[in-house]
Amino acid sequence: MKNIFYVLTALLMVSCGSNSLKSKYGETITSYLLRGKTASDYNFKIEELTEQGTLTVSDSIAYLTDEFRKDKQLIINRFSLAKEMCETLLEKTKNQKYEAEIAKINRGIDSLKNLPPDNLKGYEGRNTSDILSVIIRCRYSIQLPGSFPVIETFDFFLSPDGSKCYRKTRVE
Repeated sequence: MKNIFYVLTALLMVSCGSNSLKSKYGETITSYLLRGKTASDYNFKIEELTEQGTLTVSDSIAYLTDEFRKDKQLIINRFSLAKEMCETLLEKTKNQKYEAEIAKINRGIDSLKNLPPDNLKGYEGRNTSDILSVIIRCRYSIQLPGSFPVIETFDFFLSPDGSKCYRKTRVE
């Protein structure tokens, strides 16, 4: 008898948890997708909501630092190509002006290699574990007037309190 009670209690808790997730984030996602229309206008229904994780300050810093490093490397590669061209011209022409250009390019490459990311100023003084966004996977059905119903799945990036949707990405 106790086992049945425990199973029923567990089912009730899971049911209540998924409903609170649906009510907490479902309203924000619905208003983001329908943009002023009502759910009945498009026969819109949320089929499933699951929390996929969070984005923290630490995640954002890691992403921005990686993007900065990639951009910096692209510029360094271009400088290196220009240096190779100057070295080839120096060999062919023996013109000393190319030596000065090579030295200037080397200084530019060294300067870029030592350049720290400059796009992290907004994170100064922030705790790295602060949550910036909650990722919610939503499977929903929608039917535009005169068409067949479509079921789509997207990840929605919501504010930590779930009141604002920043963007969505299609789940493949």
